[in-house]
Amino acid sequence: MFEAEHLDSGGRVAIKILKHGVAGDDVVDFENEGRLLRALAKCSGVINYIDGGTEQVQLRSLIGVTVPVDVRYHVLPIASGSLDELVSDALARRDLGWADRIGMWRDTVVALKQMHDLGIVHRDLKSSNCLLMVRGSSAGVRLADLGRAKNLAQSPSRSIADYVNGRGDLRFAPPEYLLFQGGYEAADFIAADYYGVGSILVELITGFPMTASAMGDVRAVMGQAQADISMGRKRPLASLSMQYRSAVDDVIENVPRIIRDDLRVVLEYLCNPEPFRRVTSGPFSKDRAARHPLDWVIRRADIMIRRIEIQSREERRRMRLRTA
Repeated sequence: MFEAEHLDSGGRVAIKILKHGVAGDDVVDFENEGRLLRALAKCSGVINYIDGGTEQVQLRSLIGVTVPVDVRYHVLPIASGSLDELVSDALARRDLGWADRIGMWRDTVVALKQMHDLGIVHRDLKSSNCLLMVRGSSAGVRLADLGRAKNLAQSPSRSIADYVNGRGDLRFAPPEYLLFQGGYEAADFIAADYYGVGSILVELITGFPMTASAMGDVRAVMGQAQADISMGRKRPLASLSMQYRSAVDDVIENVPRIIRDDLRVVLEYLCNPEPFRRVTSGPFSKDRAARHPLDWVIRRADIMIRRIEIQSREERRRMRLRTA
């Protein structure tokens, strides 16, 4: 990624360039990202796509020979950073207010809902793919890095094995991919996205993704799963329920008491180890009437933010009374 200046407007932009010499899946992912970003141009929660294409540049070799090289690029807005820069720094995460944390997470849920409304799944949700866009005194989050995203209206572009086994950094992947039980239907991709957005909330709270917290050593889990498959058996995803509930308990201990109940409900739904249990209506009667499955999650985020703000106002009022 490079910073550049737009010749016409003078504005600063980011140039994402495909590394020279890569081939295969990397090229497919890069071109796929450009197409999907253009399709998502009206989504306020997804990074804007300014321009892109292929440009031939002249590169001079070590022996002085000039060689023409085709460079694929995307032009994007400059972000102020990514969410993982906050969550990976214990001090920065500690200083981040709870209303701000939930607000940033809410942005990612809204962005994912916008994508799903247009029939596009992200398939690689984690804090490093959430860009911070600071404007004045406010900061918002936009989803980015759509190389592994998929338009559900189009036929699969990869082998079934690729979808079943998952791709990328599997510390952030839902458990079904660690156990080689991932699916390749629309419902499977949507369920994986729900898990991913729940895991981002866990990152904002603890600094670690949900899978790493609940499953431990990812390589060991995958090794055992591979051994099980070679012996003709598969570990039921439902058998992970206890360790996931324990992981949620550990996460909850890190948050203010006033939002623990709401947060527990959200995580137990979104990060359920059984995919089909994530794609359900909310647990409360008002939530079941929602048009979109993520509407109740957004509403729950709003409730948590309000509770935190009310508590903060009450604490400030008490402080004024003590010092008066």
